[in-house]
Amino acid sequence: MANIWYRAFFVAAALSAAPVAAQEPLAVAEGKPWTHAHSGIIVPAALDELPRVRATSFAAPELDISQNFASDDGRESLTVYIFRNTNGAVPVWFAQAQRAISLRTDLADPPLGVAPVAFTPPGQSTASGIKAVFAPVGVEGIRSTGVALFAVGDWYVKLRANSATLTPADLSGWMEGVLAELTLPRGTAPAVRPIADCAPKLVFGPDATDSTLPDTALTAGVRTAAARMVGTRWCLDQVVRGNQAVYRPDGARDRYLLATGDNGKAFAVEPQGAVGATYYSANLVGARQTFTIVAQDRMPSPQHVLDLAAADRSVAAIETWPTR
Repeated sequence: MANIWYRAFFVAAALSAAPVAAQEPLAVAEGKPWTHAHSGIIVPAALDELPRVRATSFAAPELDISQNFASDDGRESLTVYIFRNTNGAVPVWFAQAQRAISLRTDLADPPLGVAPVAFTPPGQSTASGIKAVFAPVGVEGIRSTGVALFAVGDWYVKLRANSATLTPADLSGWMEGVLAELTLPRGTAPAVRPIADCAPKLVFGPDATDSTLPDTALTAGVRTAAARMVGTRWCLDQVVRGNQAVYRPDGARDRYLLATGDNGKAFAVEPQGAVGATYYSANLVGARQTFTIVAQDRMPSPQHVLDLAAADRSVAAIETWPTR
């Protein structure tokens, strides 16, 4: 049974599908504010007088949630997402959110009305968030649609906004006003800027193959979760297809993050082991678990990682929540 579940999870990730875990209603008291148990973020029952109409849990307990708000006539709507910050950085997950909007067929490849720009989230002192607004053409009921994303400690906060009446510039301001209605813990976060393309791009040679090192040498990233891949500035190396994209930290050429959607799931691909006994690990990092894939003898291409996942070449499922 576990193997069947692994396969379903990996295939879903490889295809950029929705989270495999079933969506469940998030328990909220009608007409009352809701407090995120882990971060202390408080979401009111209404945002700019738009009442909460739905609340959803994608990964319990409150590791990936959303709350939807809408006017009675449906001409304005908002969605607040809170998901665990397990990998990447604000520019990475903003770029994923932006591309997800661009790929929506109902928006017909919308042009940008307000290009991605850094902003200062409520309670923070630096421009640690990014926002952008699209201006769909000929889409009934949507004059502007936008997204804003920032981090609060170990959590990402994302806001989606749609309006049938507001211009892109007005919706940009509306999003910041809405975010000011959330109660956010005060803290510091690094200043960010929108993602830039990597230069030069990664070039992959012959396909990687399974490592021939003894099992006793295959520890980090195989039997245990790899250490988090960190960087002060990330760049976009390539889009594999759809919303599967490769990002690199600080111009590194020996590792990368392969994001598989816009809610924090990604494959972290990086070297492990001592000098002379190096192998590559590929970990699918999610909100509450990290799935390790069979070790490789060299840096695998993004497509090879996706193929390994689709073939259920998983080794272990490691619980990363609760944190220790």
